[in-house]
Order: sequence, then C-alpha cells, then structure tokens
Amino acid sequence: MNQIEKIWSAGGILIKNNELLVCHRKNEKLFCLPKGTPEKNESIEQTAIREVLEETGIIPKILTDLGEINYEFTKITTQNRYKKNILYKKTVYFFLMSENGGSIDNHDKEFDEILWMSLETAKEKLTYKDELTIVEKAFYAKNKN
Repeated sequence: MNQIEKIWSAGGILIKNNELLVCHRKNEKLFCLPKGTPEKNESIEQTAIREVLEETGIIPKILTDLGEINYEFTKITTQNRYKKNILYKKTVYFFLMSENGGSIDNHDKEFDEILWMSLETAKEKLTYKDELTIVEKAFYAKNKN
C-alpha cells in the first residue's frame, strides 16, 4: 500500500473584457490556470496572489473565493518534487481576481506565454478539464457583480 500525502496549491482566475488569463507551455501543449504551491508559512490567499503575479506578470487582487478542485495522483518514478510510490491527495484553491496593475510581458519563465482567451476557447484549450468548472463559476461570479 502506498503512503498517502496531502498537498495543496492555490491560484486565481483573472477575467477582463469577458476573457480569462491562461498560462501556456508550448513543449507540453499545456494550457492551464495560474497556480502553485506555498512557500514557507504562506496562507492560501498569499500563495494564490504570489503565484498569479509570478506566472502572469499581473498584480492581482482577490475578489471572491471560487472553491477548490481535488484530485489524486501517484508517480511511478521519482520526478521533480514528487516521490515514487506515494499517493498524493491534492487540493487546489481558486479565487476570482481583478487586475491591479502589472503586465503579462513581465511573467516568469515557467510558461512560454500568457494568453487572454474567451470562455469558448478556454473550453477547447484547457488541459485540465476539472479547471473548467472553476472557470465557469468565475464567469458566473464576475457577471453577477
């Protein structure tokens, strides 16, 4: 039986002019929402703000909590920070955010490009389909205000 380890990350959804911000890594054909793991003693909100800023170049401000995505995974070999034969139970917390300055030209090197895209395009492009539920929730919350 595998050892179980609970881990979490946090991120945000920025919507402007009815488009959302998506991170793209060309080699992997990866399209995803900006998110990442906490640094020492960071809260969920602090992690989300820092990760969105680093990955997109946009200075975000949290508007509302959108909920979370939960999933499990195991690695067959040791890869990056994840160890072999451990069942990881991961929770990713998401927030609807507004743009508070910055520029996508200032994103870090983790992704090749940061793109604004419509909800329809995001439905086609997003690699992780469970992120779509959070994206739809974000558009609903944004249009409600």
